Amino acid sequence: MNSLFKILKEERSSLLKTIILTIVATLIFGYAMSNPYIEHLPFGVVDRDNSNLSRTIVQQLKINPGLNVNYYANSDTELEKAIRDRRVNGGIIIPKHFEKDVSMAKSPSALLLIDGTDLPILSNVLAYASQVLGTVNAGAQISVLQGNGMVPYQSKQTVLNFSYVERVLYEPQSSYLRYLIYTLIPLVNQGFFVPLLLVPALMKKKEQFAHIKMRSKEGVKAVIGLIGRILLYSTLCSIVIFTCLCIVDKLFCVPLRGDILIYIVLMSLFFINLTAMGLVLTSFMDNLGHFILFFNLINIVIFLTCGVVMPDYLLPNGMADALNILWPFRHMTVALKMLNLKGLSFDLMLPYLQNELRFGAFWLPVGLALYSAKIAFMKYKNSKLLQKA
Repeated sequence: MNSLFKILKEERSSLLKTIILTIVATLIFGYAMSNPYIEHLPFGVVDRDNSNLSRTIVQQLKINPGLNVNYYANSDTELEKAIRDRRVNGGIIIPKHFEKDVSMAKSPSALLLIDGTDLPILSNVLAYASQVLGTVNAGAQISVLQGNGMVPYQSKQTVLNFSYVERVLYEPQSSYLRYLIYTLIPLVNQGFFVPLLLVPALMKKKEQFAHIKMRSKEGVKAVIGLIGRILLYSTLCSIVIFTCLCIVDKLFCVPLRGDILIYIVLMSLFFINLTAMGLVLTSFMDNLGHFILFFNLINIVIFLTCGVVMPDYLLPNGMADALNILWPFRHMTVALKMLNLKGLSFDLMLPYLQNELRFGAFWLPVGLALYSAKIAFMKYKNSKLLQKA
């Protein structure tokens, strides 16, 4: 117990930074992603037909909550210029004789112009406008068929061959951005755990081990102290990540599901694997400043290639397998997302846990061997220096 309080006192600043900044980052990300819907997007119109049908289309676009029809242009060039100047995010061009061509079944086309420089806006404008046009199109076809003498019921059956309803499971809002919170919280925490807690402790102990006998009482005590320190760091970070998940669940309605025991196993294996990689990296690096620069660089790559931001099938052949070998974040983050979104049982989570186990079974012995070899090399150098002295 005294050792625990001693560690807490020594690492008070680093631990407080890890806890407070992870929670602050969670609140910022959660607030930024709290509204998954992009609405009231500025939208322009060029109505060359000015018919009942074209005015109906414009009216339906105006009452759609996703669009804000606030710009009426006189030409295609004028609308295109408004999009380039970012006065509107998109627009529709309704050609002349549009209603007449529809009544004569000539299948006229209305042109949608959309700003493609912003992918979320592009997809939302396209979805909102297509929804309106699809609805009006079905109504126009029914009207044409009824005008040609077809009874209302038969005309509806002809146009609407079938109907469907949708029910989205697990995450009704279907927000890609909200999924990222399961990745960003552990990413931020990893960004503090590795360079602020784990690696400085390993570097400090490496210097200490190089000057003492490992089999002595002092050496055993130092090893036990290092293990206890890492266990303390890992436990606190696991609690912080879980606390942050609870925060986004309560404040921003991000789903929090799954068995707490599965979460404990998942995060325990994750921090064991991070420790293994810390042992490997500190075997080759002695300067903490250089390590922090290196880790900040690879942390961006870790985030972008973790399997959530960019699916594995979009990566070049073999890249996903190589990444699975090199860093443990990929094995944890997809599993954490699935656990919270779907509330998977232990048997369904087992493949993810097995991937973490295989990673640790390889890299932990390798890390310990390299770390021990580095200490042995440092002892050899120290003995040579003593001989020269």
